[in-house]
Amino acid sequence: MIWLLIILMLAVVVSPLMMMKSSPRQQQISLCRQIARSLSINVSLHPRPDAREAEKSLVSTLYWLPWQSDRRPEPWVLHRCSNRGLDSRWPSWYWLPRRAEAQWESVLGEVLPQLPSGVSAVVLNSAGIGMTWDERNDPAIVSTLHSCIEQLRKKGEEISH
Repeated sequence: MIWLLIILMLAVVVSPLMMMKSSPRQQQISLCRQIARSLSINVSLHPRPDAREAEKSLVSTLYWLPWQSDRRPEPWVLHRCSNRGLDSRWPSWYWLPRRAEAQWESVLGEVLPQLPSGVSAVVLNSAGIGMTWDERNDPAIVSTLHSCIEQLRKKGEEISH
């Protein structure tokens, strides 16, 4: 009977410690964000790319690079979260709140096919340019995201000058 009590007490002490251990999914997200930091990519929570003005819930993860100049292009979002927005020339992608300038089409045509299925939007705003990503693919994808975002940022800097 005493052995049973000792085992029960150990279980009570050890079970909270086991719950503090991160899950494999949490470890994967942490690794993705570590790689992003090493590549100077900012990671922040962001509203859904197709969210309406009143929807402020931070439910997406935005991987982004800041602008390097003071001049910034007009903000836009190209998303594939829903069919809300203006049609684009790429199937299942929609513009919000407006279409980007025509100069963006060539670089977007190069970048969009490279993106993993977990990328749901390309977001351009006053802070910088980035992509919302569900962080479900191999963490090595972060370097692909970095090169795509860098390519887009370079085009944005070129357009705004």
